[in-house]
Amino acid sequence: MTNSFSSRRMLAWTAPVALALTALAPALPAQAAPKPTPTVTTGPVDKDLNGDGVPDLVAVGGPGTGLGSGVWSGLGVKSRKTGVGTGQVQTPASNVGLRGNGVTGNDSPADFDGAQVITGRFTGVDHQDFLYYYPTGTSAGNGGVIRGAGDGTMANPYGNQFSIFSDNLIDANGNSPLQLVNAFQADGVDTGIPDLLGIAGDATNGYRLGYHPNYFAPGLYYGVTGLTNPTPTGGTDWQNWSLASTETASGIALFLRNAGTGDLYLWTGVTMVDNGDGTGTLTHTQYQVAASWNTGVTISTLQAADIDADGTPDLWTVLPDGTYRAYLISGLSNSGTATVTATRARPLA
Repeated sequence: MTNSFSSRRMLAWTAPVALALTALAPALPAQAAPKPTPTVTTGPVDKDLNGDGVPDLVAVGGPGTGLGSGVWSGLGVKSRKTGVGTGQVQTPASNVGLRGNGVTGNDSPADFDGAQVITGRFTGVDHQDFLYYYPTGTSAGNGGVIRGAGDGTMANPYGNQFSIFSDNLIDANGNSPLQLVNAFQADGVDTGIPDLLGIAGDATNGYRLGYHPNYFAPGLYYGVTGLTNPTPTGGTDWQNWSLASTETASGIALFLRNAGTGDLYLWTGVTMVDNGDGTGTLTHTQYQVAASWNTGVTISTLQAADIDADGTPDLWTVLPDGTYRAYLISGLSNSGTATVTATRARPLA
């Protein structure tokens, strides 16, 4: 399933927030569009679940994660001296997924086993919500959004859940994403709800990035724009890369990690541009953050945020033994790697 960027831009000008599904088709022929300006968050801090101005860490539990089933929320710790995040979180973290995903009726944190969970303003309000997605398993390709309560927890999922259906996320070859991250409004179309960015493909047709636009409602993603970007090292092996995104005052940022080689890159100023032929391109500035970074290490959770509020995105990792660590990044350079300062590994729960 593909998507016309230009037709959605037209909808953004004319459609009310409650968009009728009949407005989705047919799309106008794709036309080249001028480079859009991404919508930059000027309000609450990205990944800040409880409104204290400091990003927080979210990790999924379950088999192989070192954490009990559910969704674990670790609230960021402020420095008493500077008032910004230190990379540490309050432990033990809280399991905010005890009521399940609001779909199975099991009221079980095991609903999230095997899921990916990201945060963002996915219901269009000014605090962080939780988006879960199943890349594999019986629910592969499906997911949903659960409202955040604004205090670091989830709202009761029953009555506060919005489903995401696999048919709306598959690419032209019927492939579901291997991973999804928050794309914010990188295409410059402000629907009030973030878009998604993913990696999808197969061995026959290859793998690529895909841009999933939101259509004015929580959980309503329709179609995908295939992106022509090569990997940070110039290849097409997107299946070997993982993503983590955040937004700072200067724009959208995307970390890209190749576990096999240890390559870690950062794209800043990310904007999605329509190519006018049914494809798109992410324009960006690329930095090599590190070489041989956690080479071969399995990372259960890779989360980006400007942890220490210095304007440069940082990373949190959670390993399969249930420990977390922050990597504070500074000194981005076009001629070498950045400075990466790791905090001490600590148990999350």
